[in-house]
Amino acid sequence: MEGAFDLAMLVHVLSWVLIAGGSFFILTGALGLMRMPDVYTRLHAVSVVDTLGAGLLLAGLMLQAGPTLIALKLAFIGILLFFTGPVASHALAQAALHAGIEPKLDEDRRAEAAGAQPSSLLQTVRAPKTPRRGKVKARHRQRRKNT
Repeated sequence: MEGAFDLAMLVHVLSWVLIAGGSFFILTGALGLMRMPDVYTRLHAVSVVDTLGAGLLLAGLMLQAGPTLIALKLAFIGILLFFTGPVASHALAQAALHAGIEPKLDEDRRAEAAGAQPSSLLQTVRAPKTPRRGKVKARHRQRRKNT
């Protein structure tokens, strides 16, 4: 009977260590979200740390639940978060890049890596330009004159 008590206490302590560790990583990700200078470093801080934090939290909760249907549901949630978190972060980074948001860098090393001039390399990275508002207004004025 004493062995069962020790095992239950071990599972209880281990689950709370995992829950505390997951909470720490999620709070660290939130702090990184507030402290980082630009979109890309914020995404990196949040996506990497929150995936680990959520995994630890869910593992701790599964230990608390025991071998039940609840633990299986938590495992499915963990798998879902494991695959969708990085994909969502990648999609947000691609959208920011497409919108023309450039990372804040101390030095631009992209030209060194590609062996090209920095200005020509930036032209290949930027999104295609959309018509300017002034040109659109000029076309509308021209149409009004013609009618």
